[in-house]
Amino acid sequence: MLKNGSFSEGWTNLPPTPGFLINQQPNHWQLRWIEPGQSLFGAGDTAGGVPECVHKLAEQLPPDEQAGGSNALILDGTVTYKIFHSGSPFGAELKQTVTGLTPGATAVFTAPVLAILHNETDPFGAESGAWVNGEGRWANATEMGNRRWFRHVVPFTVPESGTVEVMIRVKSKWPRAKDFFVDAITLVVEEDPVFGDPPFKPRPINHVRVQVPENIQVVLTTCLTPGVVVVSVPEGLEVEVV
Repeated sequence: MLKNGSFSEGWTNLPPTPGFLINQQPNHWQLRWIEPGQSLFGAGDTAGGVPECVHKLAEQLPPDEQAGGSNALILDGTVTYKIFHSGSPFGAELKQTVTGLTPGATAVFTAPVLAILHNETDPFGAESGAWVNGEGRWANATEMGNRRWFRHVVPFTVPESGTVEVMIRVKSKWPRAKDFFVDAITLVVEEDPVFGDPPFKPRPINHVRVQVPENIQVVLTTCLTPGVVVVSVPEGLEVEVV
């Protein structure tokens, strides 16, 4: 199943980037950013700098930005993940391979993202998105809103391998400040598998089968006591309950 969706299971400090920036890769996730000069995930825009990617702990935030606060940047636990840059276009990606899922099951991947737009007026000046095995989409600044949690929801059917790749991306188009927060990522399996034969479900027993020797007459009567079957046989006959 999905691991470290709340970013509370630690991280690895990655080698310093130019400028001595040390980014934090969450355990069980792969972190990638777009190098300066490279296309922002295939769009015509290019990155101008490396974003800072760090864990923010509850004690580093004011009470109103902690879990349950009026401007909460933490949704689950005591940690949130922040990706930001103060003045360059940038893009970053978190990716995880999830194994052990039930083949054929219906599942939902949910990735909440909060963007601080810093007065951005271009609807496509900031975007975030979520994908499962390459299926998903971007949400722009207008759809996400400013300083509110936008939940990317990707329903999917688990392939026969039982393995999927989940991905979250953020990008800022212009050389202006942008902050993205990511937290409380989940992958929930909703239904039984649909591949192969359906699971066997025994039908409820609502009848009684009686087998009698030849020349024996059967007389049916109704017993009014719930859950009781009355069997009356001639002397010399045995009753076998199966």
